[in-house]
Amino acid sequence: DVTMDGGRNWQTARIDGPVFDKSLVRFYVDFDWNGQELMIQSRAMDSTGYVQPTKDELRKVRGVNSIYHNNGIQTWLVRSTGETENVEIG
Repeated sequence: DVTMDGGRNWQTARIDGPVFDKSLVRFYVDFDWNGQELMIQSRAMDSTGYVQPTKDELRKVRGVNSIYHNNGIQTWLVRSTGETENVEIG
């Protein structure tokens, strides 16, 4: 799933290629970009229906020192120039 509005609305991503348990997969979401900065977040769902949590949800369960096994929802900032960078939000 992908959101561009802070998680209020999620779109189902289009998957490219086969899907295997516990593996990475390439995904796509079509949208018309107006050239303004935006934040894109993606989350995964496994075969049991478990939805990837936010980083805040993980911290409530694991505490703030869970650095190496942090699988929280990923956020990317897309600048008006088209450059992207990894950002951390809750």
